[in-house]
Amino acid sequence: MWGLTAPHITKDLLKPKTNKMKKVLLLTLAVATLLTTGCNRSVKKAAMDKLGVVTEMSELGTVEYTIAKIIKASDTKFYTIGDRKILFTCRATMKAGIDMAEFSKKDVKIKGKEITITLPQPKVLAFNMPPEQAKLEYEKVGALRFDFTAEDRNELLRQGEEAILADAANLGILKDAKKNAQMFFEALLAQVGFEKINVQFVEPKEEEAK
Repeated sequence: MWGLTAPHITKDLLKPKTNKMKKVLLLTLAVATLLTTGCNRSVKKAAMDKLGVVTEMSELGTVEYTIAKIIKASDTKFYTIGDRKILFTCRATMKAGIDMAEFSKKDVKIKGKEITITLPQPKVLAFNMPPEQAKLEYEKVGALRFDFTAEDRNELLRQGEEAILADAANLGILKDAKKNAQMFFEALLAQVGFEKINVQFVEPKEEEAK
């Protein structure tokens, strides 16, 4: 039988192979680093491009309400004889969202695949209550009183508009505008490639928080 001895491999023979492996490993790491850096730069640029397009819109409407309101008035004074009563029904549209003119690059923080944006608080962006959609439902004027003039009616409608706007927060439109804005930006930035997206809003001012 032939006697077999264990193969002997010297360190000198391992050196070239080890160096080659190191070169391959370093090259792999370098490529991975370049790809990651390039990917991060690409994601960042894409994000800023997308946000730039949205910012150019100036206003981002995220919700619209159609509101039906009853406006009524009773004009009875102690020095008059008889009274005047009037009642209108009207419809108005209210759009709320984000004023992107208040948003800038400083409100964007990017760290790898994580992005945090801070948006302005939502607000009413547009309101419209066409006078032609105001319908007179009831009017009663005492025999010794003057009828409601066009000026009287316009003033009542103006007061109705102010009442709707003042009650915007209680209508829930601003809450819906915030929720929809968050969903919009999360979807937009997810398309770019971010894995963690934080959408937050500036703290409301004291008068807005009340």
